[in-house]
Amino acid sequence: MSSTNGATSATKLRLASARRRVRTFLDQISQLEASDFPHADGREALEYIKQHFLIRQNTLDSLPASVSEEVVREVCTNTTAALARNTDVLGFILRSTNVRNAFELHFPLKRLVEQVISPKARLVMSSEWNFVPFTYPMNLYLLPEFVLVGGPAPESGNVLIVPLAGHEIGHSAWSAHEIKDLIQGELTNAIDEAIAANPSDRDRVLKELTLGIDHLQNTCMFMAIRQLEEVFCDLFGLFVFGESYLFAYEYFLAPGGGIRATGYPSATDRVQYLLDAAAVLKLRVDPDLFAGWQPSNNRNNPHADVLAFADVAVARTVPSLRMLAFDLLKKKKVQRNRPKVVQRIMDAFNGHIPDGEGASLAEITTAGWRYLRGRGGLSSAEERLEHDMLNELMLKSIEVSEFRLRVSANA
Repeated sequence: MSSTNGATSATKLRLASARRRVRTFLDQISQLEASDFPHADGREALEYIKQHFLIRQNTLDSLPASVSEEVVREVCTNTTAALARNTDVLGFILRSTNVRNAFELHFPLKRLVEQVISPKARLVMSSEWNFVPFTYPMNLYLLPEFVLVGGPAPESGNVLIVPLAGHEIGHSAWSAHEIKDLIQGELTNAIDEAIAANPSDRDRVLKELTLGIDHLQNTCMFMAIRQLEEVFCDLFGLFVFGESYLFAYEYFLAPGGGIRATGYPSATDRVQYLLDAAAVLKLRVDPDLFAGWQPSNNRNNPHADVLAFADVAVARTVPSLRMLAFDLLKKKKVQRNRPKVVQRIMDAFNGHIPDGEGASLAEITTAGWRYLRGRGGLSSAEERLEHDMLNELMLKSIEVSEFRLRVSANA
Protein backbone atom coordinates (compact mmCIF):
# COMPACT_ATOMS: atom_id res chain seq x y z
CA MET A 1 0.00 0.00 0.00
CA SER A 2 2.77 2.39 -0.91
CA SER A 3 2.75 4.75 -3.85
CA THR A 4 5.30 4.44 -6.65
CA ASN A 5 7.38 7.38 -5.36
CA GLY A 6 7.81 5.77 -1.93
CA ALA A 7 5.28 7.94 -0.09
CA THR A 8 2.61 6.36 2.07
CA SER A 9 -0.42 5.57 -0.07
CA ALA A 10 -3.79 7.25 0.41
CA THR A 11 -5.28 3.83 1.09
CA LYS A 12 -2.90 3.15 3.98
CA LEU A 13 -3.50 6.60 5.44
CA ARG A 14 -7.24 6.11 5.16
CA LEU A 15 -7.01 2.82 7.05
CA ALA A 16 -4.88 4.53 9.72
CA SER A 17 -7.58 7.18 10.07
CA ALA A 18 -10.26 4.54 10.60
CA ARG A 19 -8.15 2.92 13.31
CA ARG A 20 -7.60 6.25 15.06
CA ARG A 21 -11.29 7.13 14.91
CA VAL A 22 -12.33 3.85 16.50
CA ARG A 23 -9.62 4.22 19.14
CA THR A 24 -10.80 7.71 20.10
CA PHE A 25 -14.40 6.44 20.21
CA LEU A 26 -13.35 3.70 22.64
CA ASP A 27 -11.37 6.25 24.67
CA GLN A 28 -14.57 8.27 24.99
CA ILE A 29 -16.42 5.19 26.23
CA SER A 30 -13.70 4.64 28.84
CA GLN A 31 -14.26 8.17 30.10
CA LEU A 32 -18.02 7.64 30.22
CA GLU A 33 -17.58 4.43 32.21
CA ALA A 34 -16.29 6.58 35.06
CA SER A 35 -19.68 8.32 35.27
CA ASP A 36 -22.00 7.65 38.18
CA PHE A 37 -24.87 5.70 36.63
CA PRO A 38 -28.06 5.92 38.70
CA HIS A 39 -29.45 2.78 37.04
CA ALA A 40 -27.72 -0.26 35.59
CA ASP A 41 -29.41 -0.05 32.18
CA GLY A 42 -27.31 2.91 31.07
CA ARG A 43 -24.06 1.18 31.97
CA GLU A 44 -25.22 -1.99 30.20
CA ALA A 45 -26.00 -0.02 27.04
CA LEU A 46 -22.51 1.45 27.15
CA GLU A 47 -20.98 -2.02 27.54
CA TYR A 48 -22.87 -3.35 24.51
CA ILE A 49 -21.52 -0.52 22.36
CA LYS A 50 -18.01 -0.93 23.77
CA GLN A 51 -17.88 -4.64 22.95
CA HIS A 52 -18.96 -4.00 19.38
CA PHE A 53 -16.26 -1.43 18.81
CA LEU A 54 -13.59 -3.58 20.47
CA ILE A 55 -14.39 -6.24 17.87
CA ARG A 56 -14.28 -3.60 15.15
CA GLN A 57 -10.93 -2.33 16.46
CA ASN A 58 -9.50 -5.84 16.45
CA THR A 59 -10.66 -6.33 12.85
CA LEU A 60 -9.02 -3.10 11.74
CA ASP A 61 -5.77 -3.86 13.56
CA SER A 62 -5.55 -7.37 12.12
CA LEU A 63 -5.80 -6.31 8.47
CA PRO A 64 -2.52 -7.27 6.69
CA ALA A 65 -0.32 -4.71 4.98
CA SER A 66 -1.22 -6.25 1.64
CA VAL A 67 -4.94 -5.63 2.01
CA SER A 68 -6.55 -4.35 -1.18
CA GLU A 69 -7.85 -0.86 -1.77
CA GLU A 70 -11.37 -2.25 -2.27
CA VAL A 71 -11.38 -3.93 1.15
CA VAL A 72 -10.07 -0.78 2.85
CA ARG A 73 -12.74 1.29 1.14
CA GLU A 74 -15.50 -1.01 2.40
CA VAL A 75 -14.05 -1.20 5.92
CA CYS A 76 -13.76 2.59 6.14
CA THR A 77 -17.30 3.07 4.85
CA ASN A 78 -18.67 0.68 7.46
CA THR A 79 -16.60 2.30 10.20
CA THR A 80 -17.85 5.77 9.34
CA ALA A 81 -21.45 4.54 9.34
CA ALA A 82 -21.05 2.79 12.71
CA LEU A 83 -19.49 5.88 14.31
CA ALA A 84 -22.23 8.12 12.91
CA ARG A 85 -24.98 5.83 14.23
CA ASN A 86 -23.59 5.60 17.74
CA THR A 87 -21.95 8.92 18.60
CA ASP A 88 -25.26 10.57 19.48
CA VAL A 89 -26.23 7.47 21.49
CA LEU A 90 -23.09 7.93 23.60
CA GLY A 91 -24.17 11.49 24.26
CA PHE A 92 -27.63 10.28 25.22
CA ILE A 93 -26.19 7.77 27.68
CA LEU A 94 -23.96 10.46 29.21
CA ARG A 95 -26.89 12.84 29.69
CA SER A 96 -28.85 10.05 31.37
CA THR A 97 -26.47 10.40 34.33
CA ASN A 98 -27.21 14.11 34.81
CA VAL A 99 -28.63 14.81 38.26
CA ARG A 100 -31.24 17.10 36.67
CA ASN A 101 -33.11 13.97 35.58
CA ALA A 102 -35.85 12.69 37.88
CA PHE A 103 -34.27 9.30 38.59
CA GLU A 104 -37.30 8.24 40.65
CA LEU A 105 -39.21 7.77 37.39
CA HIS A 106 -36.93 5.09 36.02
CA PHE A 107 -38.26 2.02 37.80
CA PRO A 108 -42.01 2.54 37.23
CA LEU A 109 -41.41 3.35 33.57
CA LYS A 110 -39.08 0.37 33.17
CA ARG A 111 -41.75 -1.91 34.62
CA LEU A 112 -44.13 -0.55 31.99
CA VAL A 113 -41.58 -1.27 29.25
CA GLU A 114 -41.04 -4.80 30.55
CA GLN A 115 -44.76 -5.37 30.84
CA VAL A 116 -45.85 -4.20 27.41
CA ILE A 117 -42.77 -4.87 25.26
CA SER A 118 -40.55 -7.60 26.68
CA PRO A 119 -39.35 -8.82 30.09
CA LYS A 120 -35.82 -8.42 28.67
CA ALA A 121 -36.33 -4.80 27.65
CA ARG A 122 -34.18 -2.12 29.24
CA LEU A 123 -34.79 1.60 29.60
CA VAL A 124 -32.47 4.59 29.44
CA MET A 125 -33.95 8.04 30.11
CA SER A 126 -32.22 11.32 29.39
CA SER A 127 -32.82 15.05 29.15
CA GLU A 128 -32.33 16.36 25.62
CA TRP A 129 -32.28 19.68 23.80
CA ASN A 130 -35.42 18.89 21.85
CA PHE A 131 -38.70 20.73 22.30
CA VAL A 132 -40.82 17.63 22.78
CA PRO A 133 -40.03 14.18 24.18
CA PHE A 134 -38.75 11.61 21.71
CA THR A 135 -37.60 8.03 21.56
CA TYR A 136 -34.94 6.04 19.82
CA PRO A 137 -36.88 3.05 18.45
CA MET A 138 -35.99 -0.47 19.46
CA ASN A 139 -34.20 -1.10 16.18
CA LEU A 140 -30.85 0.37 17.13
CA TYR A 141 -28.39 -2.09 15.67
CA LEU A 142 -26.26 -2.40 18.81
CA LEU A 143 -29.07 -1.98 21.36
CA PRO A 144 -32.03 -4.02 20.06
CA GLU A 145 -33.56 -4.56 23.52
CA PHE A 146 -33.17 -0.99 24.78
CA VAL A 147 -35.78 1.77 24.83
CA LEU A 148 -34.14 5.21 24.92
CA VAL A 149 -36.58 7.97 25.91
CA GLY A 150 -35.50 11.60 25.89
CA GLY A 151 -37.32 14.56 27.39
CA PRO A 152 -36.74 18.29 26.93
CA ALA A 153 -33.99 19.56 29.23
CA PRO A 154 -35.99 22.52 30.64
CA GLU A 155 -38.60 20.01 31.85
CA SER A 156 -36.20 17.32 33.02
CA GLY A 157 -37.37 17.45 36.62
CA ASN A 158 -41.06 18.01 35.89
CA VAL A 159 -43.07 14.93 36.85
CA LEU A 160 -46.18 16.32 35.17
CA ILE A 161 -44.78 15.64 31.69
CA VAL A 162 -44.12 11.96 32.40
CA PRO A 163 -47.35 10.85 30.65
CA LEU A 164 -45.76 11.93 27.37
CA ALA A 165 -43.22 9.16 27.88
CA GLY A 166 -46.18 6.84 27.30
CA HIS A 167 -46.37 8.09 23.72
CA GLU A 168 -42.64 7.54 23.24
CA ILE A 169 -42.72 4.01 24.66
CA GLY A 170 -45.64 3.44 22.32
CA HIS A 171 -43.25 3.72 19.37
CA SER A 172 -41.30 0.74 20.68
CA ALA A 173 -44.56 -1.15 21.28
CA TRP A 174 -45.63 -0.42 17.69
CA SER A 175 -42.41 -2.01 16.46
CA ALA A 176 -42.20 -4.89 18.96
CA HIS A 177 -45.78 -6.04 18.35
CA GLU A 178 -45.68 -5.42 14.58
CA ILE A 179 -48.79 -3.27 14.64
CA LYS A 180 -48.06 -2.08 11.11
CA ASP A 181 -48.51 -5.60 9.78
CA LEU A 182 -51.74 -6.06 11.72
CA ILE A 183 -53.34 -2.90 10.35
CA GLN A 184 -51.88 -2.68 6.85
CA GLY A 185 -54.52 -4.80 5.12
CA GLU A 186 -57.40 -2.70 6.37
CA LEU A 187 -55.50 0.48 5.62
CA THR A 188 -54.85 -0.66 2.03
CA ASN A 189 -58.58 -1.12 1.49
CA ALA A 190 -59.31 2.26 3.10
CA ILE A 191 -56.82 3.98 0.77
CA ASP A 192 -58.34 2.32 -2.30
CA GLU A 193 -61.82 3.37 -1.19
CA ALA A 194 -60.73 6.95 -0.47
CA ILE A 195 -59.15 7.31 -3.91
CA ALA A 196 -62.07 5.66 -5.72
CA ALA A 197 -64.62 7.84 -3.90
CA ASN A 198 -63.15 11.02 -5.41
CA PRO A 199 -62.45 10.27 -9.09
CA SER A 200 -62.20 13.93 -10.12
CA ASP A 201 -59.63 14.68 -7.39
CA ARG A 202 -57.82 11.46 -8.23
CA ASP A 203 -57.52 12.30 -11.92
CA ARG A 204 -56.42 15.85 -11.18
CA VAL A 205 -53.70 14.70 -8.77
CA LEU A 206 -52.46 12.05 -11.19
CA LYS A 207 -52.20 14.68 -13.91
CA GLU A 208 -50.70 17.52 -11.84
CA LEU A 209 -48.11 15.39 -10.06
CA THR A 210 -47.52 13.09 -13.05
CA LEU A 211 -48.09 10.06 -10.85
CA GLY A 212 -49.23 6.60 -11.80
CA ILE A 213 -52.04 5.11 -9.74
CA ASP A 214 -49.61 2.68 -8.06
CA HIS A 215 -47.34 5.55 -7.06
CA LEU A 216 -50.32 7.47 -5.67
CA GLN A 217 -51.41 4.47 -3.60
CA ASN A 218 -47.89 3.87 -2.31
CA THR A 219 -47.44 7.53 -1.37
CA CYS A 220 -50.75 7.48 0.49
CA MET A 221 -49.69 4.31 2.29
CA PHE A 222 -46.36 5.85 3.35
CA MET A 223 -48.10 8.92 4.79
CA ALA A 224 -50.97 7.01 6.37
CA ILE A 225 -48.88 4.36 8.11
CA ARG A 226 -46.71 7.01 9.72
CA GLN A 227 -49.81 8.88 10.87
CA LEU A 228 -51.29 5.70 12.32
CA GLU A 229 -48.11 5.05 14.28
CA GLU A 230 -48.46 8.48 15.90
CA VAL A 231 -52.14 7.84 16.63
CA PHE A 232 -51.27 4.43 18.11
CA CYS A 233 -48.72 6.07 20.42
CA ASP A 234 -51.31 8.62 21.55
CA LEU A 235 -53.77 5.80 22.26
CA PHE A 236 -51.05 3.94 24.14
CA GLY A 237 -50.26 6.96 26.32
CA LEU A 238 -53.95 7.67 26.92
CA PHE A 239 -54.74 4.12 28.05
CA VAL A 240 -51.73 3.96 30.38
CA PHE A 241 -51.92 7.46 31.89
CA GLY A 242 -55.58 8.36 31.51
CA GLU A 243 -56.57 11.99 31.62
CA SER A 244 -53.08 13.06 32.69
CA TYR A 245 -51.93 12.22 29.16
CA LEU A 246 -54.46 14.69 27.80
CA PHE A 247 -53.29 17.37 30.24
CA ALA A 248 -49.62 16.82 29.37
CA TYR A 249 -50.43 16.77 25.64
CA GLU A 250 -52.30 20.06 25.90
CA TYR A 251 -49.47 21.56 27.98
CA PHE A 252 -46.91 20.92 25.28
CA LEU A 253 -48.83 21.48 22.07
CA ALA A 254 -51.58 24.02 22.83
CA PRO A 255 -53.22 25.56 20.92
CA GLY A 256 -52.41 23.24 18.01
CA GLY A 257 -51.79 24.72 14.59
CA GLY A 258 -48.33 24.81 13.08
CA ILE A 259 -47.08 23.57 9.74
CA ARG A 260 -48.50 20.18 8.84
CA ALA A 261 -46.04 17.30 8.57
CA THR A 262 -47.20 14.50 6.31
CA GLY A 263 -46.32 11.86 8.90
CA TYR A 264 -48.71 13.31 11.49
CA PRO A 265 -52.47 13.74 11.49
CA SER A 266 -53.67 17.32 11.40
CA ALA A 267 -53.69 18.96 14.84
CA THR A 268 -57.49 18.93 15.06
CA ASP A 269 -57.86 15.35 13.81
CA ARG A 270 -55.30 14.13 16.30
CA VAL A 271 -57.14 15.73 19.19
CA GLN A 272 -60.43 14.31 17.98
CA TYR A 273 -58.96 10.81 17.90
CA LEU A 274 -57.86 11.32 21.51
CA LEU A 275 -61.28 12.57 22.58
CA ASP A 276 -63.03 9.68 20.85
CA ALA A 277 -60.71 7.24 22.61
CA ALA A 278 -61.26 8.98 25.95
CA ALA A 279 -65.00 8.47 25.49
CA VAL A 280 -64.44 4.76 24.82
CA LEU A 281 -62.37 4.55 28.02
CA LYS A 282 -65.03 6.56 29.89
CA LEU A 283 -62.48 9.13 31.02
CA ARG A 284 -63.55 12.36 32.63
CA VAL A 285 -62.46 15.11 30.22
CA ASP A 286 -62.72 18.84 30.86
CA PRO A 287 -64.93 20.07 27.97
CA ASP A 288 -62.80 23.20 27.68
CA LEU A 289 -59.48 21.36 27.56
CA PHE A 290 -59.03 21.63 23.79
CA ALA A 291 -61.28 24.63 23.22
CA GLY A 292 -60.10 26.81 20.33
CA TRP A 293 -57.62 24.19 19.10
CA GLN A 294 -56.12 25.35 15.81
CA PRO A 295 -55.95 23.25 12.62
CA SER A 296 -52.61 22.46 11.02
CA ASN A 297 -51.44 24.55 8.10
CA ASN A 298 -51.06 22.66 4.82
CA ARG A 299 -49.87 25.70 2.91
CA ASN A 300 -46.99 25.20 0.48
CA ASN A 301 -47.16 21.43 0.90
CA PRO A 302 -46.78 19.90 -2.58
CA HIS A 303 -48.39 16.71 -1.31
CA ALA A 304 -51.46 18.36 0.21
CA ASP A 305 -53.83 16.75 -2.28
CA VAL A 306 -52.31 13.32 -1.79
CA LEU A 307 -52.41 13.88 1.95
CA ALA A 308 -56.16 14.45 1.74
CA PHE A 309 -56.64 10.87 0.50
CA ALA A 310 -54.37 9.55 3.25
CA ASP A 311 -56.29 11.49 5.90
CA VAL A 312 -59.59 9.91 4.85
CA ALA A 313 -58.04 6.44 4.97
CA VAL A 314 -56.51 7.10 8.39
CA ALA A 315 -59.84 8.26 9.81
CA ARG A 316 -61.51 5.07 8.59
CA THR A 317 -58.77 2.90 10.09
CA VAL A 318 -58.42 4.56 13.51
CA PRO A 319 -61.32 2.67 15.18
CA SER A 320 -59.68 -0.68 14.37
CA LEU A 321 -56.29 0.65 15.47
CA ARG A 322 -57.83 1.82 18.73
CA MET A 323 -59.21 -1.65 19.36
CA LEU A 324 -55.80 -3.18 18.63
CA ALA A 325 -54.05 -0.80 21.03
CA PHE A 326 -56.52 -1.21 23.87
CA ASP A 327 -56.74 -5.00 23.47
CA LEU A 328 -52.94 -5.23 23.56
CA LEU A 329 -52.71 -3.23 26.79
CA LYS A 330 -55.56 -5.17 28.39
CA LYS A 331 -53.85 -8.42 27.44
CA LYS A 332 -50.65 -7.12 29.04
CA LYS A 333 -52.70 -6.37 32.18
CA VAL A 334 -51.82 -2.67 32.26
CA GLN A 335 -53.70 -1.19 35.17
CA ARG A 336 -55.84 1.84 34.47
CA ASN A 337 -56.35 4.66 36.95
CA ARG A 338 -58.48 3.84 39.97
CA PRO A 339 -60.68 6.88 40.74
CA LYS A 340 -60.66 6.26 44.51
CA VAL A 341 -56.87 6.09 44.56
CA VAL A 342 -56.53 9.30 42.52
CA GLN A 343 -58.88 11.04 44.97
CA ARG A 344 -56.89 9.72 47.93
CA ILE A 345 -53.71 11.16 46.44
CA MET A 346 -55.50 14.45 45.79
CA ASP A 347 -56.52 14.58 49.44
CA ALA A 348 -52.91 14.00 50.48
CA PHE A 349 -51.65 16.73 48.15
CA ASN A 350 -54.26 19.13 49.48
CA GLY A 351 -52.81 18.45 52.91
CA HIS A 352 -49.29 19.09 51.53
CA ILE A 353 -48.15 15.53 52.20
CA PRO A 354 -47.18 12.74 49.78
CA ASP A 355 -49.39 9.71 49.29
CA GLY A 356 -48.36 7.04 51.75
CA GLU A 357 -50.33 4.01 50.61
CA GLY A 358 -48.85 3.32 47.19
CA ALA A 359 -50.21 4.14 43.75
CA SER A 360 -49.31 3.85 40.10
CA LEU A 361 -47.27 6.46 38.29
CA ALA A 362 -50.35 7.31 36.22
CA GLU A 363 -52.50 7.84 39.30
CA ILE A 364 -49.90 10.10 40.90
CA THR A 365 -49.50 12.25 37.78
CA THR A 366 -53.28 12.45 37.31
CA ALA A 367 -53.70 13.71 40.85
CA GLY A 368 -50.87 16.18 40.30
CA TRP A 369 -52.50 17.61 37.18
CA ARG A 370 -55.86 17.94 38.92
CA TYR A 371 -54.20 19.76 41.80
CA LEU A 372 -52.36 22.11 39.43
CA ARG A 373 -55.39 22.89 37.28
CA GLY A 374 -57.60 23.32 40.34
CA ARG A 375 -55.28 26.12 41.43
CA GLY A 376 -55.27 27.96 38.14
CA GLY A 377 -52.01 26.54 36.79
CA LEU A 378 -49.58 27.83 39.48
CA SER A 379 -47.65 29.99 37.02
CA SER A 380 -47.02 33.23 38.90
CA ALA A 381 -43.80 34.00 40.72
CA GLU A 382 -45.70 33.95 44.00
CA GLU A 383 -46.94 30.44 43.25
CA ARG A 384 -43.54 29.04 42.33
CA LEU A 385 -43.00 27.52 45.76
CA GLU A 386 -46.35 25.74 45.66
CA HIS A 387 -45.61 24.41 42.17
CA ASP A 388 -42.23 23.10 43.30
CA MET A 389 -43.85 21.60 46.40
CA LEU A 390 -46.33 19.73 44.18
CA ASN A 391 -43.49 18.29 42.13
CA GLU A 392 -41.73 17.13 45.28
CA LEU A 393 -44.94 15.58 46.61
CA MET A 394 -45.30 13.59 43.40
CA LEU A 395 -41.67 12.42 43.53
CA LYS A 396 -42.02 11.39 47.18
CA SER A 397 -45.26 9.56 46.39
CA ILE A 398 -43.44 7.65 43.63
CA GLU A 399 -40.65 6.76 46.06
CA VAL A 400 -43.17 5.50 48.63
CA SER A 401 -44.91 3.38 46.01
CA GLU A 402 -41.59 1.92 44.87
CA PHE A 403 -40.63 1.11 48.46
CA ARG A 404 -43.95 -0.59 49.16
CA LEU A 405 -43.70 -2.64 45.98
CA ARG A 406 -40.24 -3.88 46.88
CA VAL A 407 -41.19 -4.67 50.46
CA SER A 408 -44.27 -6.61 49.37
CA ALA A 409 -42.24 -8.48 46.74
CA ASN A 410 -39.76 -9.60 49.41
CA ALA A 411 -42.31 -10.27 52.14
